[in-house]
Amino acid sequence: MRQKTVATLDGEEQYVIAHGEGFSKSACRQKLLEKQINCVLIHQLEEVIKIQPALLLLDSGLLSTFPENWRKKLPSGVLVGCEDHIDAEADFFCPRDFKSRPTLKNIELALIRSSELRTQARLQRDLTQASAANGQTDTQLAMLADISIALSAERNLATLLNRILSEGRKLACCDAASLYLVDKSDPDNPQMVFKLTQNASIECPFREVRFELNDSSIAGYVASHGTELHIPDSYAIDVAEPYQVNHQFDQQMGYRTGSILAIPMKNYNGEVIGVLQFINRTSEPGVKLDTPEAALQYAIPFDEAGMVLLRALASQSAIAIDNKMLIENIKKLFDGFVQASVAAIEQRDPTTSGHSFRVADLSLRLAEVSPHSIVPEIRDYQFTKRDLTSLRYAALLHDFGKVGVRESVLVKPKKLTSHQFEVIRYRVRLTQEFIKRRAAEQSLNMVRNGAPEEALVSILQQAEQDSMRLSEFFARIKNANEPTILPEGYFEHLREISQFPALNSEGDFQPLISESQFLALSVERGSLTEAERLEIQSHVTHTESFLRLIPWTSDLADIPDIAAAHHEKLDGSGYPKGLGATDIPLPSKIMTICDIYDALTASDRPYKPAVPKNVAFNILESEAQRGMLDGELVRLFIDAGVDKVIEGKEYQRSTAPAGDFHHHVCDFDLMEH
Repeated sequence: MRQKTVATLDGEEQYVIAHGEGFSKSACRQKLLEKQINCVLIHQLEEVIKIQPALLLLDSGLLSTFPENWRKKLPSGVLVGCEDHIDAEADFFCPRDFKSRPTLKNIELALIRSSELRTQARLQRDLTQASAANGQTDTQLAMLADISIALSAERNLATLLNRILSEGRKLACCDAASLYLVDKSDPDNPQMVFKLTQNASIECPFREVRFELNDSSIAGYVASHGTELHIPDSYAIDVAEPYQVNHQFDQQMGYRTGSILAIPMKNYNGEVIGVLQFINRTSEPGVKLDTPEAALQYAIPFDEAGMVLLRALASQSAIAIDNKMLIENIKKLFDGFVQASVAAIEQRDPTTSGHSFRVADLSLRLAEVSPHSIVPEIRDYQFTKRDLTSLRYAALLHDFGKVGVRESVLVKPKKLTSHQFEVIRYRVRLTQEFIKRRAAEQSLNMVRNGAPEEALVSILQQAEQDSMRLSEFFARIKNANEPTILPEGYFEHLREISQFPALNSEGDFQPLISESQFLALSVERGSLTEAERLEIQSHVTHTESFLRLIPWTSDLADIPDIAAAHHEKLDGSGYPKGLGATDIPLPSKIMTICDIYDALTASDRPYKPAVPKNVAFNILESEAQRGMLDGELVRLFIDAGVDKVIEGKEYQRSTAPAGDFHHHVCDFDLMEH
């Protein structure tokens, strides 16, 4: 009995990895165990023969225990990987980077290859059994092999299901066929899904129907028990059987359902995932059974030869369907992960809710109209479905790196933090009280010493002037603290204020504002210092780092590069890498335009009003003229009405309170606008 694991790789069941002592303590083995791939330490060839692993990792110590003729005793289908110094023959599986050191990547490649070999062996076994049991012709077997290859290559599930029925009807020379899938998403209420039907003789309306999975229907019985049913005549089913055929369809359509063959489709784990049902095998191909009389004349029971072929087809169909459904489920799962990730980051920043989704929709639309460009480099780019998927994910996740930006920077509405501002307010009041108290003490001493009244008035007036001066300083600090453009000459005022001595909480005199506070208040535009602006810009680097942690498939591997370049500019003035026009991917150039447009026109920013569309268009054109954006893409964006794709569309809104001020990390390219 083979030791199977619960782990799957690309939707295919995997088996154990056998290895010697040399691999026991490797980090790669630990990673495999974490992925629930069974790694078994062996010492003799007999153990390999017993467990029949998918992969044998051969080292010198293990090889020394094997007999000379061990290659002949090795079970078929077992792949062998070996150390670099071991002389490997041509039939060994030794990837180029596998020989020196096993890694997780090349072991996964080996497991995939093992699965492919086992699938081919299963197909060959099905064909051999069909040929031996029924004397099928080479033409039929070749036809079945071609069908199996075609099924494994088909990517679209709907097309795959249609192909299964049409090819099955050809193989068995039958008039009609139906396909049912098992839905166990609700374990307490498993259902059958009537997914597809074909009939060569009559046009019949079809709609997908769900019904309870039980023994009352032929498909339900076959799915429940995992066994096929061959019914020579549906009108002659024994009443004692739990299943019956509803002949209402025959009555309505003037048809006669005669012979039926229902075969369960089982996946790698032996679970029934669906049922193939073939109806009315005919004595000769091309006969129309469009009347009950024709069916009685030409419809015949299925023979054993045909059933063997259809069993083989059902086996391969189950594998193909299971793989396609798994791939689609993985895509849905990943898409859900992306959506949840964006929703999570927008929960942290409710003032920009919907931004990433709008940028994604705008970017996809601009990519779709790119063939209308007059520039060959854009017109001939030919965005494939895969390219559009990469662009969509990159656009959705382009701001995810803001999780690496401190909250205190994101929510900093003024140049000083609220704590810094309150400390300054406290020091002003403390110093004013000190001035008044000191003036009072001096006046009292002068009265005791018989000083003239004029001297007393002078002291009190000076104290009042100093106190008013502090109040004026605080008013200037309060004004400078607003994230607006500072008027000319304010820098000198701030320098004067910074040098004025004031009491701190410990009773010592220090400058009223520190050097760091002076620099923060001196920011000419906005509320962030240069260091804080750089931290905001670092969101791009954080985004790229985060995206590179995701094990993208090869067709989505460019997502980190696309997302990481959405703040690059054609003239090299962008960030984080200062890329030039030829180094920025076209999808990134598209996303940059859409990102800026949404940042300009979005109405959910508490710190800036949305600009009208025509103003936003003018800004985009101005940026293109300055050599920052691609002028042809900007023209396409405007002329093709790309902006209309988000008009009137409801985007998911954050449920978090939107009262807090937030800086949106993509708005800092727009400061001068």
